[in-house]
Amino acid sequence: MLTKVAEFRVQPAALLFADYCRSQGLQVKLELQGEVSVLMAAADDVPQVEVLLTEFIRQPDHPRYQAAAWQQSQSVKLAHKVNLRPQLAWRQMPLTLLVLLLTLAVYAWQQIDFRAAAASLMLLDQAELWRWITPILLHFSLTHLVFNLAWWWLLGSKIERYQSSGFLLQLALSSAVISNGLQLALAGPNFGGLSGVVYALVGYCYLSDQLSGRQRYLLSHGLFGFMLVWLVLGFMDLLWVNMANWAHLGGLACGLLWAFLSRDRRR
Repeated sequence: MLTKVAEFRVQPAALLFADYCRSQGLQVKLELQGEVSVLMAAADDVPQVEVLLTEFIRQPDHPRYQAAAWQQSQSVKLAHKVNLRPQLAWRQMPLTLLVLLLTLAVYAWQQIDFRAAAASLMLLDQAELWRWITPILLHFSLTHLVFNLAWWWLLGSKIERYQSSGFLLQLALSSAVISNGLQLALAGPNFGGLSGVVYALVGYCYLSDQLSGRQRYLLSHGLFGFMLVWLVLGFMDLLWVNMANWAHLGGLACGLLWAFLSRDRRR
């Protein structure tokens, strides 16, 4: 059964995107309805088609789309101005945005009263269960904050769109507890940051793409390798900043496990 995903007012754009979806192993079909081309997709493929459509809307001139057209034995040229009217592609990302805003609010609080913020959110009392989560909101420099939020926005938004807010919530909470717990057990409570969760997202996105054979999250080997090198350098104490290395390792392991357990067993 095919489900309507989007309407294109420019037929060449519709053809180009449909070819790209087919090159990714997705079942899609175009139907002409009046002056618009309607993109239909198999129900199981709709979430991934929506994610790919979001990327297409951002960069319709990217060479990968023309390459896919050549693979399908046709060449399509886009007009200079592409006018798309997606129906379901632009989903809200409430959890991604909520965590980003909470983290920014906590950073502002730290600038006003650092001691109060740290005392309230660090994992100082294991009996207070919220403290197993709240260290992810603390950041100790602007660089630390920007680095983590950039990764959170890039990968968290993709996971939330492709999977669901609930899935991202489970991944974030489980990786927060595991990374914070490991760091507490092996290094003590003086730590904070979203990095453990970020490493979980990195691990999940990379391995998920490798296991599925599809480029859902577009995390390259180079970026994944960079994050691994950064992790190793942290353990070797060769960086100019203090790193919550065990939190990073625990988050990465958690993300890889999530990718393995949620893999598509139909392949």
